[in-house]
Amino acid sequence: MAILAIVYAESALGQSKHAIENGCIVKVRGQGYIRGSLVNQSAKYWTIVDYEGDSNFFNPDRIAKVYMPHEITLFKRNRFHYKEGILCNHSLGLGVNGVHWNLSLNRRFSNKYELGFGIGSHFNRFSFNTPNTSHSVAVHSFPIYAQGKYMLRTGKKMWYGKLRLGWANNTNNSSTSNATDGMLVEGGLGLTFKSRRKIKRYLEFTQYFSRATGTAQDLEDNALSDIGFKVWFVNFMVTYGIEIGR
Repeated sequence: MAILAIVYAESALGQSKHAIENGCIVKVRGQGYIRGSLVNQSAKYWTIVDYEGDSNFFNPDRIAKVYMPHEITLFKRNRFHYKEGILCNHSLGLGVNGVHWNLSLNRRFSNKYELGFGIGSHFNRFSFNTPNTSHSVAVHSFPIYAQGKYMLRTGKKMWYGKLRLGWANNTNNSSTSNATDGMLVEGGLGLTFKSRRKIKRYLEFTQYFSRATGTAQDLEDNALSDIGFKVWFVNFMVTYGIEIGR
């Protein structure tokens, strides 16, 4: 409830008052990076007013790289968020009964929506007892999924809601056989931190659901037989990741 209250308050504020209007980052040959508010853009020269209020003039032919105001939200101390563009996410999530690695390619639209697809390597575990022995079953899957984000706030801390839908692609291992595929659903809240560079860090708090069926194998001598299973893995996941833009 505390997380939801914070997110509601953040989203109600919308764009941060600390953002620089028409914030722009330009790398000029022979001059380095210039960061500030883009106040003039013509074929002959551009003008950027920096944090100290000084005006910087340069010929656009000297531009080596640029982040335009529609592409980023710029803050003081040179930190920024991406408003739109192609982004790559790489993450590791931990839960009580699961370890999940994910890699995705995404497109952010108009500072509010993001859509993408990804792959992963997920280890999930469950256990149960029988009269003769206990079973500990690990299911390894290589999911393929689509995902979407909605940005709740685009200020200094970027809060978002996230939903992931896909197919688990479960595989056999030493503790399972006859594993079959199942549906994967994951949703929750995330927080991206602004930075000076193109790599951003983020945290996610999500609820994970994945289905698996198969046979639990037991190699102990006193085991009566292997046992079939059909389960939903339900894990609360805490995920740390990096977001990479251009």
